[in-house]
Amino acid sequence: MQDTLKDAVPFTIVCDTLDNPDNIPSAVLDNAPYDTVLTSFSLCTAKNPQAALDSIFSLLKPGGTYVFLEHILHPAEDDATVVEHEHLNVKLWSKLQDWLTPLSKFFFHGCHLNRQTDKMILNMDGWESVEYKSVRQTHGMQYKLLPFVYGKAIKRA
Repeated sequence: MQDTLKDAVPFTIVCDTLDNPDNIPSAVLDNAPYDTVLTSFSLCTAKNPQAALDSIFSLLKPGGTYVFLEHILHPAEDDATVVEHEHLNVKLWSKLQDWLTPLSKFFFHGCHLNRQTDKMILNMDGWESVEYKSVRQTHGMQYKLLPFVYGKAIKRA
């Protein structure tokens, strides 16, 4: 049954961050390079998010796709990537994210509410293209604290 399931599900799940290359499971390294790597709400807890992104990049084959869904620091009021433009005092909520990040890091496994993961991905060398959208939700305090970004980056072939 296990072998059948492994053949039927052609992906590997890593329940950790990839910011320390020495901690990447051998099963992940042995099967690299990958067509696609996906992260969801994980780069906020990486001790070194740039190292995690570098690891993700190295696991992709040329032309491979990195798909991401991550929460971020509030984008600027005039940011063209924002798809939900309901009025929100962005400066206030960004400051609140900054103030609450030390508590969030302590209580939520190192989670940084104020990371600019979208900008880190965008500014990395080696991508052929990066496409993303930001969502600024305005209903409920937890949503106001957790705007998110979703998108994909294609590794240069």
